[in-house]
Amino acid sequence: MDKIFLVLLLGFTILSHSQEKERDYFVFHKGGEKHLKPIKYILFNPKIHEKIKSKKETYFHIKGERFKFSQKENKIDTCNVKYLKKIKLSKANQLSSNEFEFIKQKLKEDKYWKDKKNKYPMPITKNHNYFKVIIVEKYNDKILKYDVDWTYTGTRGFKVN
Repeated sequence: MDKIFLVLLLGFTILSHSQEKERDYFVFHKGGEKHLKPIKYILFNPKIHEKIKSKKETYFHIKGERFKFSQKENKIDTCNVKYLKKIKLSKANQLSSNEFEFIKQKLKEDKYWKDKKNKYPMPITKNHNYFKVIIVEKYNDKILKYDVDWTYTGTRGFKVN
């Protein structure tokens, strides 16, 4: 019985680890090249941003953007506050513009679209599959890092240079 439990636990651990790695990549077309998602850190300030909690999910509303943390799908990590010096924080209200420019650049580099004579498609900007977003919340000498899904772009519009 113990052996069966150990095998099941090992299988679950391997499966969850492989699924997490898949979440770190995106592809533009079936069978296409995998691209690593750049990590974007967003600082959550409880004085000006909103956090809505339920039993299984937490929603962060930051400058017209909504991010969802699900206990089933996402991870949370605790670090020392010194970690903030090692990372570059992004602004939530610039994520859409940054994502649009990032996708355009990656499509130009993608072999599938380079070989085609047609122009590459315009990026779909309502699906946010191209950045790995981590919400950083500060508590005294520690920070919480929420691996979140970017679920909504506000109506403020896109500012693309």
